[in-house]
Amino acid sequence: MSLTTRILPADEWSKLTGTELETVYPFCRPESTTVIAVETPEGQIVGCWALMQVFHAEGIWIAPDYRQRVSVGRHLWRAMKAHLRGLGAKAVITAAVNDGVRAMIRSAGGTDMPGTVHVLPIGEH
Repeated sequence: MSLTTRILPADEWSKLTGTELETVYPFCRPESTTVIAVETPEGQIVGCWALMQVFHAEGIWIAPDYRQRVSVGRHLWRAMKAHLRGLGAKAVITAAVNDGVRAMIRSAGGTDMPGTVHVLPIGEH
């Protein structure tokens, strides 16, 4: 069987339904995402992987005396959303290091991502 590897254009991303990218591609920006697909001669995707530039928010901090008040977090979230919208973002990736931050993320509509996060070196040229 001869397989073909190609860059899947954004207008074909619906073919990713049923893959690990099914819940991801709706939030991807075509101008900053490349989907590599391996297909059978009939056009069935048998492998895929996405390379994307994502917006990643990190390092949220609220002074200890203000952590039980919702106003600081609300101010930060409103300002971050406005800035991200201005950049054309549909979503933002973030992490939680404790249950308080996890609760804030979930209360804002965030969902857990499957798996763990890793740094994968690609080596020298």
